[in-house]
Amino acid sequence: MARILVIDDLDRTIDLCRRVLPEHDVLGPARSWAEAESRLGRGRTNVDLVLLDVHFDIPVEHLVGLGPEAGEAEQARARRRQGLEILARLRQRAPDLPVILMTSRDDLPLEQEAEALDAQEYTYFLDDDCLDARTLQAQIQGILRAKGGEAWDGPIWWGRPLGMRRIRSRLEVLSRGRLPIILTGPTGTGKTLIARHFVHARSLRTGAFVAVDLATMPRDLMAAHLFGSVKGAYTGSVADRTGAFETAHGGTLFLDEVGNLPEEAQRMLLTVLQEGLLVRLGDTRERQVDVKVVVASHEDLARLVEKGRFRPDLYMRLNPACTVALPPLKERGEDLSGLLAFCVERALDGSYPAELLADYRERAGFGRCRVHTVAGGRVPAQEPGVLHVLFTDQAMRLMRKHAWPGNLREFAMVVENALTFTLAELAGVPPGERADVVQVRPKLVRDLLRAVRTSGGDSQEGWRHEVTIRPHESLNALSVEVERQYFAALWRQEQGSFSGMARILLGDPSHGRKVQLRFNQLGLRVRDMKDT
Repeated sequence: MARILVIDDLDRTIDLCRRVLPEHDVLGPARSWAEAESRLGRGRTNVDLVLLDVHFDIPVEHLVGLGPEAGEAEQARARRRQGLEILARLRQRAPDLPVILMTSRDDLPLEQEAEALDAQEYTYFLDDDCLDARTLQAQIQGILRAKGGEAWDGPIWWGRPLGMRRIRSRLEVLSRGRLPIILTGPTGTGKTLIARHFVHARSLRTGAFVAVDLATMPRDLMAAHLFGSVKGAYTGSVADRTGAFETAHGGTLFLDEVGNLPEEAQRMLLTVLQEGLLVRLGDTRERQVDVKVVVASHEDLARLVEKGRFRPDLYMRLNPACTVALPPLKERGEDLSGLLAFCVERALDGSYPAELLADYRERAGFGRCRVHTVAGGRVPAQEPGVLHVLFTDQAMRLMRKHAWPGNLREFAMVVENALTFTLAELAGVPPGERADVVQVRPKLVRDLLRAVRTSGGDSQEGWRHEVTIRPHESLNALSVEVERQYFAALWRQEQGSFSGMARILLGDPSHGRKVQLRFNQLGLRVRDMKDT
């Protein structure tokens, strides 16, 4: 059972919820920010989801975000956008609490505001109780289902934040259908792992999983490798060859860096997707194939279409609506501790770290024991049958500050190396009294991060940007304009990542909400930035 808080000046929303979601505890309605704040409590909130209206027809003394000298026009505007003011305050108080924005007014651009203030969903009511109740029910159940998903699946770490949980939930739906899936995101974000261990595993297909990395294959061999060939089809073709599509018949074919496909191979791929038929190079016979296709690219395929490098009809056949964007690691900073524990556990599955750990346990007099990762904080208390791997506060600060250009792949490598080197160092040292604690030294973490560091905005000299100074009516107005230019340039550099901006501005990507609120206070809007 979930606890759902309704913030609305009317009773209609809460009546709809209680009728279609009787299994959940629906609270409210809170008719102002003051009432909502008291419902949320002072400490960690026990509310699972918030339904927030936008327009509040309430007395002026209950409105937030309104100056003391506000006139009637300003008061009317504040009532029309009161829910957005409440959401800004809610984000300061509970950054990860899921929120659904609601309105029955079609003149409010919720798309822009929902993105800027990180609302999980938004809905325009139709003033039809049946339709509105069904829409709201689907949105609520979708969010709650995502929140309740697993934190990991085999080698894949989804974590606790709702964003990654929703990606998992969406992929679970897409995996079972016939539609292709497009995975996007920077290199190292886990696209191959997800295709192999999640999409294929849930596709209900009994055929093989076949992965083809088009980034490492000569372009003139791609068509033959994917679709097969017959003897004599090209120079060096001395026998009939089965292609990747035929090998993956009844299963899943993963095409990594699909943007590298040459024109002829793109045409052949389009035919397979449309008709389920292929013709080997040099052959005339059609062969039927049934394959779940998953493609991946670190480039924007829509941009490649604009540049003439990717066929628009193939792009549409791949179905852009089935695109799932995997975020870079720097945007998952709030989940770093959980990911660290996951990577330690995975590293210990490797033969060499496992051998080192077995040697340490034997010398320390441990039998079988559970390994528990401690991410910062004090030295843990002793527990029977538990071996603690301690990453100190200093080590965690170094890891949170690092840009992780290699994303999850780089993170897993650094953690495995840190664990291996630590256990190797302890091989010649008597375990001592606190043998249950294995400390990973900050100096070791720093050295490992230096080994993989690339040049960019994280240098010791800081991040630089040239601003344009023009006369203003006051120094305050001038400083705001300078800050606005700086924030806009940094937003573009970090590709819209507020976590990335927080890493540079505050040294901690988990403070992305703070940066986003300041971004909005400066009058900057994400939608306007994307149009420039």
